[in-house]
Formats: sequence, C-alpha cells, structure tokens
Amino acid sequence: MANPHLRQTAGAPPPFVATLEWGTGYEALLALSMFTGDEPQDSYEVGKAWFTKARAAASAQLVSALRALVGTDGPRWFLLLGMVHEAGGAHDVGRLLSHLRSSRPDDVLTALIGGRLPALRTTEGRVLVKSALAGESRATLALAERSHAGGPAVIRRLIQTGDKEVKRLTVEVVDRWNREVFSPMGDNAVALSADVNTRSKSARRMSSHRLVDFSTGGITYEGEAGIDRVLLVPSIVTRPWITISEWDSTKIICYRAGRPANAAGEPNRDMVLVYRALGDETRLRLLRELAAGDRRLAELAQALGLSKSTLHGHLAVLRTAGLIRLSLGADKKYGLRPGLPDLNRILADYIGRG
Repeated sequence: MANPHLRQTAGAPPPFVATLEWGTGYEALLALSMFTGDEPQDSYEVGKAWFTKARAAASAQLVSALRALVGTDGPRWFLLLGMVHEAGGAHDVGRLLSHLRSSRPDDVLTALIGGRLPALRTTEGRVLVKSALAGESRATLALAERSHAGGPAVIRRLIQTGDKEVKRLTVEVVDRWNREVFSPMGDNAVALSADVNTRSKSARRMSSHRLVDFSTGGITYEGEAGIDRVLLVPSIVTRPWITISEWDSTKIICYRAGRPANAAGEPNRDMVLVYRALGDETRLRLLRELAAGDRRLAELAQALGLSKSTLHGHLAVLRTAGLIRLSLGADKKYGLRPGLPDLNRILADYIGRG
C-alpha cells in the first residue's frame, strides 16, 4: 500500500535491502483475500473453477466468521502479511496461527486497521491509532485516509467489535480457511520453494534494485523514506497480479512465481503473454502513450478517456507480458521497458522458421 504521507529527503533515495522469502502463510492470506473480496474471478489465472471449488469447501461457520470480521474487504488480509514474516520459522500457516494466538488482542486489531503501516508508525500516527481505538470518529476518518487501508466503515466496525473478539475471529478464520480450503486444495509449497531457490542463485550477483526488477518482471523501486527492506514473496494463486503491502519499515511485494518448463510443442508462456497483451486496442493505445514518457495512472486515464479501474487491468496485462514497468517510491509511474520484444523472431523461433 503506497504511502503518500512520507516524503523523501533531498538527494539520493534512502538505501534498502531486498531479500527473497517464501511461505505458505503468505499464500494462504493472499488466497483468503481473493476468497473474501469481489474482484472479477476471471482476472486471476486460476479462473472461476478455483472460486467454485473454494466456496464448495468452505463451511457456513467459516463464511459467517469471515463476514463478521471484514465483510467483503479482501485487501484487509494484506495488512497481516508482515505478521507471517514476523512469525519466523518456515513462514507457514501453522507458524502464523501460533503467532496470532500468542499475540495481544490489541496488536491484532491494530494490524487489521493499518496500524503497522509506516504512515502510522510515526509519533503522530501512533496518536491517531490510539484515538481511533478509543472511539473518536474524526480519528477513524483520518486513519482511513492516511493509511489507505480501506474505508472508515470497515475500520469503525473492527474497532466496535472489540480487540478480543477481533482476535478470536481472526484466528478462527485463518484456522478454518487452512483446514477446510487452502490445504486440501494445495498450498503450492513445492513450487514456491523452487521459485525462491532458482531466483536466489541469480540474486547473489544482483543489487537490491536489480533483484526487485528481476523478481517482479518490471517493477522499478528506488527506495523511499521509512522503508529499509523489501521482502520479495512468490505467489501462484494470485497470478498474474502483484500485491504490495507494508509492515513497519518493510515493503512486501508478492510477485507472480515462475512456471515450469513447457512441454514439447507447447508455445512458450512468455510468447503467449506478449501476443495476448498486444491483441487489444486499448493496450496498444497505452503503449503509444507511454512511448512519449513515463505517466501516472491519472494522466493515462485522462489521455485515453477511460477510468482508472479499467486501465489498471490493462496495465497489469502489459506488465505481466514484460512490455512496461512500474516505478514505485515517492511517486508511482508507468513506462515502457527498455528493449521491446522482436515479434518476428519470437514467432519464427516457435514455428521453426527462425
């Protein structure tokens, strides 16, 4: 979650360290966010079949506890990603549950209302969180605006529920989700581990900036005030989307994990993504606009006369195909990646006429 309230000091951006980390605890929360939210099901590579199977497996008790806790606010679970890292060990669901059970109720509630985001870890931010927890309505509104962690209604409901009940419901939801849905459907542990092991071999020769770009397939991160670590976490269930959250001074970027090698005769997945990305008029117009220079989402929306939500999906497709990059930091802009693909060579290589 971007933090517009922290400003970089003059000069070079502050340094940061990027590391790779995997764990089924991350994957479980990301999958839970999908199940909870109302994003279009066909926007995920797992497709509608995954959602149908998950809903069939989920008990009425799980759904009831989930709705009582966060309603349909799927991104709310991103705020607990840092707790997976904090739990340590294998970063699996069991470790996350142990950490949740041993946590103080007010710590769980604070995390769920965005209190561990960097924007709220300042002295002023801590006062704001304390005031919101005390029931001050103005503080709740200010907290929602400053943290960008959802609307005030969800935050207000969490606070009114009370920290003990919020902790109980959180543990129940994560535990039931793991037992009823996530583990039976496959936790992707083997593939996630393999992705990190493969990337780690190349990471030894990379700077932190290069590792972020390499792992995410086009996110440029120069650093920003308040962040000293970037945690790169692979995900399979949320492909092709990238999830970004923050926890204290750590930025967490959940990138799409790599795929196994194609069987003989099957087209290369990257080739399919490139041609699919180019087979749309709006995406071609986006590329033409970005050829003139980096642009913010609002600038692209104005130039093309389309909504931000519509363009966001198209930009994700282009980035997944490796055609554009996203720059994060004090500002957030999209731009063309250097070296556009040679379409003639890609196609000729596949059909055997290279």
